[in-house]
Amino acid sequence: MLRPYQPDQDDQEGALLQVDLDEALERFTRERADLVGRFRSLNPEDWDRTAEHGEYAHYSIFILARHVAMHDMLHAYRIEELLLQKDWE
Repeated sequence: MLRPYQPDQDDQEGALLQVDLDEALERFTRERADLVGRFRSLNPEDWDRTAEHGEYAHYSIFILARHVAMHDMLHAYRIEELLLQKDWE
């Protein structure tokens, strides 16, 4: 069973304000590279492997990979949106 991550429920209030940004970016880069390596090693039939997920009716490795990519792009979009604001210092 895959348990959904809910930051507002799983983390203490203000926890993200305590994160070292450089260390977090390094960890993100390293862990995403590891994950992409795992995805690249999969056989075509592996992509259809399923698991139970706490929020979804069905879930597979393919759906997981797609969700990771879309989630990362959402964060990239939000960062760009902030950087493009006229009042950004």
